[in-house]
Formats: sequence, structure tokens, C-alpha cells
Amino acid sequence: MAGQPVLPYNSVKSYQGMDVFVDLAFLDHTQSAVTPTSLVYQIDDITNAVNMVPQTSVAGLAPTMLVQLPGARFVMTHEWLGSQLCQVEWSMTAIDSVTGQPFTAKRIDIIELCSIQTPGAGS
Repeated sequence: MAGQPVLPYNSVKSYQGMDVFVDLAFLDHTQSAVTPTSLVYQIDDITNAVNMVPQTSVAGLAPTMLVQLPGARFVMTHEWLGSQLCQVEWSMTAIDSVTGQPFTAKRIDIIELCSIQTPGAGS
């Protein structure tokens, strides 16, 4: 069987220190666009079980957004590993377009953070 499996999360690669851009679209249970009343994210190094960025609120909410995660937040826990997996957990609250009730939804993104090796450094 050819091809790649469909993962339940987005997976990207980035060098440490580089900004990561994430496209977000917010929908309710009828697939209608909604504007979140709150949006937070947290970044964890799941290779080493270390929190990198505590829960952080996002401002300027809209039904579709491009969120820029600053590269300063993407620092390798251990440079000698070469790469580590980072999990970005998003949590949003919005009002359902049919019921008028608030609901919460989560999303996970995985970022493989790669260190940039400098040949000859330290010698």
C-alpha cells in the first residue's frame, strides 16, 4: 500500500529559533464559522517531557486566523539531540450557532524542532 497515513494532527518541521505560522479556522458542530470567545495555546517538548511555553492567550480573535508563534519560544531542550518533537495544544471556546451555548474544542499540532549544527564549532 503506497502513500502516507492521515494523521489526526498537523505535523511540520522547523529549525530552532524560527517563527512558525499556524492557520486556524474555527467551526461549530454544523461546520459554521464562529469567532472564538477565547483561544489559548501551550507548547511542550514531548521528546523530553518539558514545558516550553506555559498557557498563553491569543488576542484579536476571528473565524479564520494566521497565528505566528515566535521563534524565541522554539529553543532546543538539549542541543545534542539534533531534533525534538514539540506539541502545541490549542484550546478555544466559542458560542454554538444553533444552540447559543458555549463549547470548547481542542487541536494539537506537532512541530519537529531541528537544531542547526555549526561544523567546527567548539573545536
